[in-house]
Amino acid sequence: MTQLILLTGFLGTGKTTLMERLLHYYEDSPVGVIVNEFGEINIDARLLEKDGTIMRELSNGSIFCSCIKENFIKALIDMSCHEFEYLFIEASGLADPGNMQQILEVIEKYTVHSYDYSGSICILDGEAFLELNNILPAVGNQLTQAGVVLVNKEDLISPAIKDEIQAEVRNANTHAPIYFTSYCNIDINTLVMNLQPSKSASLDSTNTPENRPQTLVIKVLPSVTMKELQGFLNSIAPYTYRMKGFVTVGDTNYSLSGVRSHMMIMPWTRDIPSSEIVVISAVGIGLTGAIANAINMNAPKSIKL
Repeated sequence: MTQLILLTGFLGTGKTTLMERLLHYYEDSPVGVIVNEFGEINIDARLLEKDGTIMRELSNGSIFCSCIKENFIKALIDMSCHEFEYLFIEASGLADPGNMQQILEVIEKYTVHSYDYSGSICILDGEAFLELNNILPAVGNQLTQAGVVLVNKEDLISPAIKDEIQAEVRNANTHAPIYFTSYCNIDINTLVMNLQPSKSASLDSTNTPENRPQTLVIKVLPSVTMKELQGFLNSIAPYTYRMKGFVTVGDTNYSLSGVRSHMMIMPWTRDIPSSEIVVISAVGIGLTGAIANAINMNAPKSIKL
């Protein structure tokens, strides 16, 4: 029997960082990974690439939405052919996992090796949680469905904010253990052993094709300067939930990750397939105009929509 663990959390909370820690901890065990990306390009899967790990990438929507749920079901059935000890699923930051139990019931008679659903680990961004808590129903449902809650970026918040977050989390979820971390640095054995299936009722997911935010892919030419790139990103940040990708500036590759105005641009030592940024809109179709204006103001010859 394969233990199935789901990772949820809003955009930029640290899900991929925790996944990296899980894969390192279980590097001597047979594990599988499903990575779900809301945009067309699966950035997180590139970050998690590792020799010997069997991975499936599901992009362009939430695995709990009808838009790609059939692909998720097929991936779960296909992955059950392997004798994994664990299957880890990293859901999109906009995923509503309310129907996870329903999906597992549907596939039960089709799986080769059955799944034992350990529960979901919900990762919160301590710095942004209080601002974003009520922004989308899916985010609240990630929290109520959690079997463990990990409040990340503890180093960036005050004791008073920490207490306020703890109260908000406990109000939404009365049973899940709560851990505060920085860079998702936690004893993995403790985390997994304290994980439990949700005590909340299974619900239909709020993820539907009709309410999905707009995503755009922005091409960045190597001729861009770091000043132009940063100016562009700062200009569009207020209109976005999330920005991430890989870019080439001159002869150097960088990984880029941002939530609202919180942006990290780090050197990337490996090759990148293309220099582009995936942007998830916080304002619907208005993002297109904001990006066009930001390009004209900052880098009209080096950034393309």
